[in-house]
Amino acid sequence: MAINRRNLLRGGLAAAGLAAAGTGLSPLVRVRKAWGGGALATRRVVLVGIGGGLRLRESLGMAEGATMPNLFGTTPLISGFGSGPAGAPRIAPEYAAMARGLVLPAVRGTPLHTEGTLVTNLRYADGPPGHLQGHGCLLSGAYNMIENRADARLTTPTIFEIHRKGANAPSTDAWYLSNPGGFYRALLTSGHPLYGPRFAPTYLQPPGVMSPLVPIVTSGTRSLDVGTQALPTVPRDAAADAAVARLSAVIDANTPGWDRDDLFPHAAPDEAAQIQGHVGGFFADATYQTYFPDSFGIGMRADDGGLDSTADALTVFHAERVLDQFQPALLAMTLLDVDTCHQDFNGYLRAQQIADAAVAHLWAFIQAHPSLRDETTLIVMPEHGRHLFFNGQNPDSLGRSGIDHGQGDDGDRNTWMLMLGPDIRRNQVIAPTGITQTGRSSGRYETIDAVMTGMTLLGHGDRLTGDLTTASKRPGLVVQEVLS
Repeated sequence: MAINRRNLLRGGLAAAGLAAAGTGLSPLVRVRKAWGGGALATRRVVLVGIGGGLRLRESLGMAEGATMPNLFGTTPLISGFGSGPAGAPRIAPEYAAMARGLVLPAVRGTPLHTEGTLVTNLRYADGPPGHLQGHGCLLSGAYNMIENRADARLTTPTIFEIHRKGANAPSTDAWYLSNPGGFYRALLTSGHPLYGPRFAPTYLQPPGVMSPLVPIVTSGTRSLDVGTQALPTVPRDAAADAAVARLSAVIDANTPGWDRDDLFPHAAPDEAAQIQGHVGGFFADATYQTYFPDSFGIGMRADDGGLDSTADALTVFHAERVLDQFQPALLAMTLLDVDTCHQDFNGYLRAQQIADAAVAHLWAFIQAHPSLRDETTLIVMPEHGRHLFFNGQNPDSLGRSGIDHGQGDDGDRNTWMLMLGPDIRRNQVIAPTGITQTGRSSGRYETIDAVMTGMTLLGHGDRLTGDLTTASKRPGLVVQEVLS
C-alpha cells in the first residue's frame, strides 16, 4: 500500500493507534478500578507476553549461554543443562562478524526472579502453539483454536473486555501494544454477544504508528534529502489538532471499510483526544528523542554511534510512556523479536537479550514511579515454547539452525512464568506438581492459571470463571503458591 495522507490517517492514527471503544465517560472523572480487595495491594496488572515462542532449553536452561541474565542470572534454573555459570550467549563466529552490535545496559546485580516468584514448569496444555492461539490464551484465559486472521475473533471475552465491563472503565484504562499489528488486532475484542467492541482497549502498534515517516507524510513533503534537510515535525497547536481531527473524520466517512472493520470504532471524543494528544506529542519533537531516545539504552548500535530500536525495545519504551501518562489498570504487550528463530537461531539468542534487558528496564521504571511501584503486578511469560528439533534452515558453524513452533511437542508446551508485585512472594523458584482439576491432565500449573491469577488480583476472577464456565471452557486456577 502506498504511503499517503489518506492511508496514514486511516491505517495509522485512526485505526491502529486509536482502535478503542468509547464509553462516553470523561477521562477527567476516573472511575474506581476493580481490584481484588481485602488485603491485596494490586491495583494494576502489566502482562508481557513473549510472542513467537521461547524454549526452556535456552531461557532457563541456558544451554547456549546466559541469554536472559537480568531475569534469571547466569546459572541454569532447571536440571539437565549444568550447574555452574553458563557464560555469555554462544553466537556463531560468522554471525557475530556480520551482526550489528547490541546496546545493553549493565546486568542487574541480582536477577529479577529474586524479587518475585518464578514457576519453571508451566504447561501450555491445549490448543495449537501458534501466534494468535498462544496470545489469545494469554489475553482471555482460555485455550482456543482461533485462526491467524485479523478478522478472526475469540469466542470468549478478552481480559480487556472483562475489565472494562466489570469496572465500568474507560478505554484508556486498558491498553494493548503489539508488533506487528496485523492479525494481533484480532485479540482486542471477542465475538461474545455480551461483550464486543464497546469494551475494547486502546490499541497501539508502536513500530507501525510511531514512525518518523509520519511527520514527513503529514507535512505533504514529497521528497526529502536527509543529508541536508531537517526532518519536519507535526505542529502542536489547537488549530492544527482540530484540522487533523476533522480531516480524519472526513477520510473515515468516505473510505470503504474492510471486512469486519465495524468491530473497531473510535474512542469517545474525549478519550480519543487524550490518545491523539499522547501520540501527537512524539511527532512534535524535532529531535525525535521522544519517539525513541538514545537514553533508553537498549537496542542496536546505529552507524552514527547512536541507538537504533528493535521492535521489542520500542514496544517496551512506549508501554512505559502509556503507564506514565494513563496509569491504566490493565496493560498487555506482545514482544515478538524472538520469532526470528524460524530462520535465524543466532538472532533468536540476541533477541532474548533484548527482551531480558527491556523487561528489567520496565520493572525498574515501575519501581521508580510513585504511582505505580506499590500497586502494580508484572507477569512475564512466553506465549508457548518452540520445537525440540531444528528445522534445517540457515545452519551455522555450531551445528544449529532455525526452530519452528506449532506441532505441540514438549518443547512447544513446556514454558515458565515470572510474577512480581506487592502481593507476590519474593525469591521463590518453584515447580509445583499434583495440581488437580477436572479436565487437567498435566498435573501442573498452566498458562490459563497465570491469567486467572492476574485477573483475580484485579478483582475479576469470578467473572472470568463464570464466563468461561458458561462457554464450556475450563477456567484456570489461581496459583496460590505465588501469593504472599
